[in-house]
Amino acid sequence: MQQKRKLKRTLRIVSILSKYGFQDLAIRSGLSNTANAVDEVESSLDLYVRIRKAIEELGATFIKFGQAFSSREDLLPAELIVELKKLQDDVTPEEWDIKVAIQSELTIDLDEYFSHIELQPIASASISQVYKAKLKDGSSVILKYKRPGIRETVETDLLIMRDLVSVLVNYSDTLRKVNLNQVLAAFTKSLLEELSFIKEQQNILRFARNFKDDGGLHPVHVYPEFSTDNLLCMSFVDGAKITDKEKLATWNLDFDEIVDTGLRLYLTQVIDHGFFHADPHPGNLLVLPTGQIAFIDLGSMGAMMPSDKQNLENFVLHFIQKDAKRLVETIEKMALNAKIDNPSQLERDLYEIFELLDTQSLENIDIKDFFTRFSRILNTNEILMPDYVYLLVRGIVLIEGIGRELSPGINIVDAVRPYVNKIILARLQPEYLMKQALQEIRYYKDSLRIIPEELPSILKKLNAGNLKLNNERSYSRETRSLIQRSIKMLALSLFFLGSIIAASLFFIANVGIKVFGLPLLGVICLLISMTCLVLFFYMLIQRKR
Repeated sequence: MQQKRKLKRTLRIVSILSKYGFQDLAIRSGLSNTANAVDEVESSLDLYVRIRKAIEELGATFIKFGQAFSSREDLLPAELIVELKKLQDDVTPEEWDIKVAIQSELTIDLDEYFSHIELQPIASASISQVYKAKLKDGSSVILKYKRPGIRETVETDLLIMRDLVSVLVNYSDTLRKVNLNQVLAAFTKSLLEELSFIKEQQNILRFARNFKDDGGLHPVHVYPEFSTDNLLCMSFVDGAKITDKEKLATWNLDFDEIVDTGLRLYLTQVIDHGFFHADPHPGNLLVLPTGQIAFIDLGSMGAMMPSDKQNLENFVLHFIQKDAKRLVETIEKMALNAKIDNPSQLERDLYEIFELLDTQSLENIDIKDFFTRFSRILNTNEILMPDYVYLLVRGIVLIEGIGRELSPGINIVDAVRPYVNKIILARLQPEYLMKQALQEIRYYKDSLRIIPEELPSILKKLNAGNLKLNNERSYSRETRSLIQRSIKMLALSLFFLGSIIAASLFFIANVGIKVFGLPLLGVICLLISMTCLVLFFYMLIQRKR
């Protein structure tokens, strides 16, 4: 059945590609063995217009893929970016009886729970249609119903796109360098999650929990009892689009305050929660008459693991400190793939960005241009970042664009600064230092454990005269210093652990000379352990610097 769907869909794609003059691509990809006739009217259009029109006609999967690349100025020509930004994910509504559809999903008597369900959709997208309704208790809700068969269509399209991408990668050196296969894999994961309304329901609940004590955000309420994988019931948000200045003005809302609240909420999602809206365009941010902001359409979210958050914090700190060397180290830790042939040149390129920020006033910094320059540096070094990084960049650009439309004097750098200070203060807290110290101790402990395992093999090779030392490059003074400091930290860790254990034993035994009722030897061991810990923290801070 899947092969039959793929064949039918392939014929349709070949027809569309040929219609807009891309039959050569269809032949190269193996989708077609013969070129179809090209419509003279369509093929006479500008190349980038034809690309956009072809994507629109190819449907939901291709539209969303094009939208994902609409912010990649670092990869695509400016003319193509302009056309991709015109892609709209709205389609003509399908005619079906929504009551019958809901009835089949919930298997309940709708009249017992709903007082009214509008038969005409208030919004229609490629994946779903949205209807307004009212519950028996008077609550206004929206019902988001998935288009029948959309999952099968998307899955078939993704299989075909994989074939197309494999051809494009061989055809374009630029697309090979940015690892388009990995980009498609990330896109596939995101789109399949968006197809799951159960996943979106979980996103809504998690998002609301994260902001439960924040009065600036109006949470969307979800009704699990009226929701399935194909149907999602949510509270209706009676607000205005965040860029609707006329409506906001009638509510006497201050634009600057709205911008400050929006920036704060988004940065909190990223830096504090590590769980953020992946597409915060103006249509997904609604403002209520109270000034609260609601984030809607949570089907696609960016998510970071604790290690991702740690790396992102390090990235921000090293960037603010203009420490190019450590910034390169952090980028390498974050990257899924990196081919840095010349680290020194990469550091110089980063310093050029630092100078760009120094020579321009903060108000005149073009965030989009900044990220484009930075992305080109990554592409030059074939550095592929995790998908959350690209979602984050897109989100910041969208939020900053909204901010400038409402408040032209917006300074996003000033908005970020409190979070940077918060990170710095958090890393000076004893809890953080203790956690880092324990991680270092575990690392050195594991390293020390490996030595006895490897020592017999090393001695055996030495006795046989087969031991060879790889000394392709000499260690710098800085590297030798780092090795020496690591050995000292390892020794301090062992002294600390030994002293703590000894002190514990003396206190438990409670024998010998007493000082203030405590065993003298236990007190001495405890003092030694504290001294080791202080020295370890000092060396750890020096290492971070």
